[in-house]
Amino acid sequence: MFTNRGCVLKPVDVAVVLYLLRYPRESYAHMSAMLGISKSSAHGAVTRLERAGLVHKLSEGGARVARGPALEFLLFGVPYAFAPELLPRARGVPTGFAALGLSSEPDAPEPLALVWPSRLGESAGVGIKPLVPDAPDTAWRDPQLYRCLALVDALRTGDARAREYARRVFREIFEAARVGST
Repeated sequence: MFTNRGCVLKPVDVAVVLYLLRYPRESYAHMSAMLGISKSSAHGAVTRLERAGLVHKLSEGGARVARGPALEFLLFGVPYAFAPELLPRARGVPTGFAALGLSSEPDAPEPLALVWPSRLGESAGVGIKPLVPDAPDTAWRDPQLYRCLALVDALRTGDARAREYARRVFREIFEAARVGST
């Protein structure tokens, strides 16, 4: 029997999936602080993600990412569901392959200078609206979460080679999370 889950995901939900992959047992207060969203937004995101089958709430608190469905949605759904909104040239925090650590890998494609506009950023490039407004601050709060958010932008904005590179890196990240949780 088919049931309508009544679920419409929001851009912040993508950031929450990446957060939960890294911090499955942390509180909503921690998620709120790390992503720069309200506790009610964090709770709402987890509820939507659970309805969509992308996470499972844990009885002891927190939520576990349903790695297979979440990875599939991230790699192939997010670029269509949350198409990038390009902005005028700006100063900000690098994202996509212009992000620190991504463009320096040996087989990484040439970086496209994309930035999340921020008065705190020191790079210049084409602006892109981040999935969560506070995304530029994740570079300082949690470099690994920042890297994941930047990779999502590579999926959303890159050419075929860049998208395939980002997919490979995400598969490695999800596999490392699987190994770490056993």
